[in-house]
Amino acid sequence: MRLRQIEIFRAVMLTGSGSEAARLLGVSQPVVSRVLSHAEIGLGFALFERRRGRLLPTPEARALFAQVQRAWGEIERIEALAANLRRGASGLLRVAATPSLATALLPDALAAMRAAHPGVACDLWASHTREIEAHLLAWEVDAGFAIEPPEQAAVALTPLCGGEMVLAAPREWAAGVLRPGERAWLAGRPFIALAEATPLGERLSARLSAAEWSPRQILRVQTYALAGTLVERGLGYAFLDSFTAAALDPARVLLMRTDPPVGFSLSMMSAVGSAPSVLLGRLRDCLVQAAAASSARLRTRLAAEPLDLRGAQDAG
Repeated sequence: MRLRQIEIFRAVMLTGSGSEAARLLGVSQPVVSRVLSHAEIGLGFALFERRRGRLLPTPEARALFAQVQRAWGEIERIEALAANLRRGASGLLRVAATPSLATALLPDALAAMRAAHPGVACDLWASHTREIEAHLLAWEVDAGFAIEPPEQAAVALTPLCGGEMVLAAPREWAAGVLRPGERAWLAGRPFIALAEATPLGERLSARLSAAEWSPRQILRVQTYALAGTLVERGLGYAFLDSFTAAALDPARVLLMRTDPPVGFSLSMMSAVGSAPSVLLGRLRDCLVQAAAASSARLRTRLAAEPLDLRGAQDAG
């Protein structure tokens, strides 16, 4: 039996007549009669006896109806799931983010989304940018989030919002310093560098080189999140993305803008040819809102003077 035949058969069983079944389904009675006739021909046995305008189910119809009712429950669950997916209220979302974003920004975005849609399930990956590209090409994730990912033919990039690099240094270092915006206060201090080569890291390195600044590098780490943790422990200073910096302990870490600023963009990564789901659109909006809230928190914490990157004085 086809789905339309099952629908009409069920309606007749529930109402007891072709005319009532037609009203229930919003169709004409001839349509009900025609579909039932085709169903009986396909099945090879009668479903109803016609008596005085009533349709009396045969024993075969009663046996069939028990199975139809069970199947109909599954159909209704499919319809409910489709409605939830349409509203973005349920479903599985698979996303990857660079470790720093997965630590500093994605949790806030997920909290906001799940508060509105608690039925959503999520698979989360904390991966480096190149790994996110591999996840997307293998269809292991629906989307990825990264700071200035490199161009890749099979990956589409959608810019979401901007940010900037900031200096993060142990707050105790600024004690007694009259002008922390001058590089001299960092002279000889240990510097925490990012080991992974990224477009943003290379641009920052070029800016420091142009300013003839050679920091005393003692630690190389793989993520901004780890660099921020080391700054909190007083092990050195680092240049971090603004989202990671805003999440650091204000009692332990001093944050400063750079002059000139080093900006960046946060982008969503997706496989070329894939269409974003309603659910992914909800998460994207929540991530943009979380980024705006993070930037607002950062503004309240920045030191009055920016760190001067324009001079030619060697800080190392």
